[in-house]
Amino acid sequence: MINKAQDLQQLISLSQTMLKKAREESWDDVFVLEAERRELIGLFFLGPIQQVSAAAVTAGIQSIMTMDRDLMALGLQKKFELAQILHNMDQGKKAVKAYTRCSYMPI
Repeated sequence: MINKAQDLQQLISLSQTMLKKAREESWDDVFVLEAERRELIGLFFLGPIQQVSAAAVTAGIQSIMTMDRDLMALGLQKKFELAQILHNMDQGKKAVKAYTRCSYMPI
């Protein structure tokens, strides 16, 4: 039971670090931590959860899910920002292409 509590705390700690890194826009770190956390989650649920620790596990998992929602919101925000940047780059390429075509036209 103590190991489960320690494992749960480690999962919560990893989730907190992931959220912190996302807020810092260290997305590479987030991806590495998420892979580590995914593996630990799989190991955590391999064995049974004792009835006496079920409430603590439920609270911990709910905490992780809340952090995951925040992570997803930050990820969607970053995705939107990157999409805008790509759109602006595409518009710039089109403008350069149009200008190049016009500048070679004989008068």
